[in-house]
Amino acid sequence: MNASQRQLLMQIVRDRAACGLLVRLSWFIAACVAGLQILRLTTGGPAFGNILTLCLACGLAYMWCGAALKSAVQQNLPSNAVLVPGLRSGLIRVMATLYLAATLFTALLSWLLAGRPGYGLLVGGLFSLYVLYAQRYNWLNLLPSAVIVGSVMVFHHPLDRIYAAAEVLGEPLVTVIGAVLLALLGRHALHAVLPRGGDRHMAWYRCFSRQQARASGKVLNMEPGGGLRWLAWLRAPYNAALRSDSHRGASQGRQMMHTLGTPAHDGGAIAYMLVSSVGMAWLGRYLASQGNQVAAMVLSTMMQGMLMMSVLVYAATVASQAVRFRAEQGLYRLAPAAPAAAQINRMLLGTLMFRSLRLWALSVLAIVCIDMIVLGQFELRGITFVLAMLMLPFAGLLLRDYAGAPLQQNPVVNVAVSTLVVVIYIALALVDQAHPGLPLFWFGGAVGAATVVALRLRWQQLMASPPALPAGRMAV
Repeated sequence: MNASQRQLLMQIVRDRAACGLLVRLSWFIAACVAGLQILRLTTGGPAFGNILTLCLACGLAYMWCGAALKSAVQQNLPSNAVLVPGLRSGLIRVMATLYLAATLFTALLSWLLAGRPGYGLLVGGLFSLYVLYAQRYNWLNLLPSAVIVGSVMVFHHPLDRIYAAAEVLGEPLVTVIGAVLLALLGRHALHAVLPRGGDRHMAWYRCFSRQQARASGKVLNMEPGGGLRWLAWLRAPYNAALRSDSHRGASQGRQMMHTLGTPAHDGGAIAYMLVSSVGMAWLGRYLASQGNQVAAMVLSTMMQGMLMMSVLVYAATVASQAVRFRAEQGLYRLAPAAPAAAQINRMLLGTLMFRSLRLWALSVLAIVCIDMIVLGQFELRGITFVLAMLMLPFAGLLLRDYAGAPLQQNPVVNVAVSTLVVVIYIALALVDQAHPGLPLFWFGGAVGAATVVALRLRWQQLMASPPALPAGRMAV
């Protein structure tokens, strides 16, 4: 790797807002991996610890590769791809090197932890290929959900069938054939995600910029007076709440929520949760009535995880998008009806926590109802209780020092945290299925108690801090 390619790679390190959060998340994942290995070696735990370690370690490598890919796409502007000599070819070589290293790292860990280096190489290469194509074609982000649902509803144990077919040919032969095919497709994927320039590149980059703006909250279809006309009905609940809170005598906490923008309005999240829970309960009951109890329980567990993720999405969106509305927050502080400076933190954070905990309580009620409908009787499963307790700490994302929040947010971290939560929950579900006697209620209760203590301490700390609004005014 020459000096110019090293400079391209160093762009992500120079982005201190993104790099700092990624480094902290990396240390957290490394601590989890070390803890799993220590627990396995000291207690002689089952093999699922190795699989979880493999997923966490490889996920960390691909998380850094994804951050580098995001930086490369932003550097490869249509104009730069044509006018800057060697930029596009250098970016392609850097990305090829990074994803090849991540794939080989996956193969090495698969050899050490599972004794299957060839299959690890193919899985790592296939995932690299998917990430590259998903960056170019946004509709591919729906592929994992479609594959999971299809494998549960249409095929039974598809991975076992694929593994059995591969064992017939032998791991070396399957690895060689798969590696050749993945290498050919990888070259096409790199050229697709880093186009050469021209009209197609310009059209794709405009679409990519709009997607990034929507993901970062700069363009929201639910904003009053903005967005697409055919989605105007989505703005009706927020408009009604805004008219109600604009009347004299309305709660100052509710009024203050509008200075955080439309993400602070939890009506959309509650509506999604209610509608989804009805559809999921019907689907789970239908599968249970067909006599396939295993598929019904697996799908029910997945749907419950999707419902509880609404708590994380709401808290992360509000916390990350508050700095966008700092101008409105400054004007609100000048309004005669605004609360005193000493009361701002209590009213703001109190209202945010009330809405977040209300959404959490409704989500917990929804997943318990799904279990009751699928099982045909009221029964609180241990994995359901653990899921509810694992989502409770994410309400603490709203308890942050908004005045010192960075002006530039990093969307990669939210995606990484969401993925990590899903991986942990899937791992716990597999552990519960393999070892049904585990004390999950004790584990969930410990998580809940620790969360309450942490939230209380954080609340007391923020009550003694300067006023949170306007957000970002004290950012370094």
